[in-house]
Amino acid sequence: MKQIQQLRRITIWGVGLIGGSLGLALKKNGFQGERVGLGRNIGRLEDALECDAVDVITTELSEGLQDTDLVVLGTPVALVPTLAQRIAESVDLQNHRIVLTDVGSTKSVLVKTVDAQLQEQGADALSFVGAHPMAGSHETGVGAATATLFENATCILTPTENTDTDALALIKNLWEFVGAVPHLLSPETHDLLIGGASHLPHLVASILTNTVANVETEEGKALNFTATGFRDSTRIAAGSPDLWTGIFTQNRDVMVSLIDDIIENLTEFKTLLQADNLAEIERILLEAQVTVKKRTEKLGGA
Repeated sequence: MKQIQQLRRITIWGVGLIGGSLGLALKKNGFQGERVGLGRNIGRLEDALECDAVDVITTELSEGLQDTDLVVLGTPVALVPTLAQRIAESVDLQNHRIVLTDVGSTKSVLVKTVDAQLQEQGADALSFVGAHPMAGSHETGVGAATATLFENATCILTPTENTDTDALALIKNLWEFVGAVPHLLSPETHDLLIGGASHLPHLVASILTNTVANVETEEGKALNFTATGFRDSTRIAAGSPDLWTGIFTQNRDVMVSLIDDIIENLTEFKTLLQADNLAEIERILLEAQVTVKKRTEKLGGA
């Protein structure tokens, strides 16, 4: 299997924040092949070309796949299986091996579906490796892309028993090439851990924002009195509703379980307040404080 510097073409299907940052990072780190931007919206593709996130652009699938060695799907998670199926049906794989990967925030449903599609299609020369770079922003679009987005960021790879080992090595090399640190998990473990680390916080930030927005009197609205604490706690709620709806529904079972945990914890805290149990209230707050401090120290004070 070729490593990144030996590839002729890398096609990025969906050149938004993540796809655009990948294209910029590839160039910054010396990729000598051609970066192809593929998508439906020619205006967005032209923006990607102007930002130098890709070298050429096309809305035609056949042109996007021609002579390419690697396809990175930078689309919302719900679209990945459909696009993988289109690739399997469109490309002549007899003399052309392609590795396919994604950047989606959920993995169990997505990886299982794509694996099944490729096996049913008999596309032995088309290999899929699930991936999730743990980097991003509440901003969207290629205009927010940066060449350094993935530096020192964890990138989770989710191989299964069907994953080709050479394809896995290539995707691992891809993310190392742009500065990320690959970490292997099963799709199910990924969804559980990232559900807690990323998906639940986004939901809580959104619910918190809506709750505070509904607090008002004749004298004013609570939103008019918010400061840095509210800003820091809710910043991620500015993310794309369409993107996050797909993430929540794809990771439904994990989210339902985590929501049950949040409800249980809030109910417990409500009971402590009603009972004026100051000792237990302080214990809960101290536990959270210690956890945050330890995490901050581990991240080097960031």
